[in-house]
Amino acid sequence: MPHIEEIKDYWNMRANGFSMAVEEELKTESRKEWEQIFRENIEKENADVLDDGTGAGFFSVILSKLGHQVTAIDYSEEMTEQAKKRFEAEGADVLIRQMDAQKLEFADESFDAVVSRNVLWNLDDPAAAYQEMYRVLRPGGKLIISDGNMYLYIHDEEYARLHEKQMEEMKKKPETKVSLHGKYNVDHVDFSIIERIAEDLPMSRRRRPQWDFEQLISLGFDDIHVKFQGRELPMSFLIIAEKKEVQRV
Repeated sequence: MPHIEEIKDYWNMRANGFSMAVEEELKTESRKEWEQIFRENIEKENADVLDDGTGAGFFSVILSKLGHQVTAIDYSEEMTEQAKKRFEAEGADVLIRQMDAQKLEFADESFDAVVSRNVLWNLDDPAAAYQEMYRVLRPGGKLIISDGNMYLYIHDEEYARLHEKQMEEMKKKPETKVSLHGKYNVDHVDFSIIERIAEDLPMSRRRRPQWDFEQLISLGFDDIHVKFQGRELPMSFLIIAEKKEVQRV
């Protein structure tokens, strides 16, 4: 049974505090790091870029300030409202629409680049989302994905042991800071809600980015680069890939 409405309801609850966290993140080194990644990988000036699952608009603000024509989508209506406020506050010219990443309402080959951050892990059908990204990309277009093994520890015993070890190490460090999203959980949302939903989602059972790499190869992406963080198993990763140019005889 699809969980899309449950997922939307959860992010609706999180939207206010999530937006506050994004506001602070836009003032950190993270913004500069992403600016550099986008400059290096979206070479076309004034490119048409899709921010696929924008949340509170972090990627969209950065891309708009770099001079690109940005379209942002998110399935959560509360997130889209928060993103609109963020764009207005930042002076970012972004077209935003409420939309399901698994069923994009755009014509084939509409964008020069598709970017997405921490979206695929909480979808019912991430393979369909990848297919849609490929479909709306123009030949030669770039795909830039940031995601992670968010809840792999629920089903993967090896990863669960490593995850528990990591949590214990963090507890021993007095300098460990509360995450931005923990800091700005102003509506006191129970984060375990999404963990219970994730237990039944496909990406909580797949080791990534291996799974993603196979999906991208099968779709026809080329020049695929993967960077990940994590010692034994990657927690988060960055994928940059290019849609193959059409070969004409």
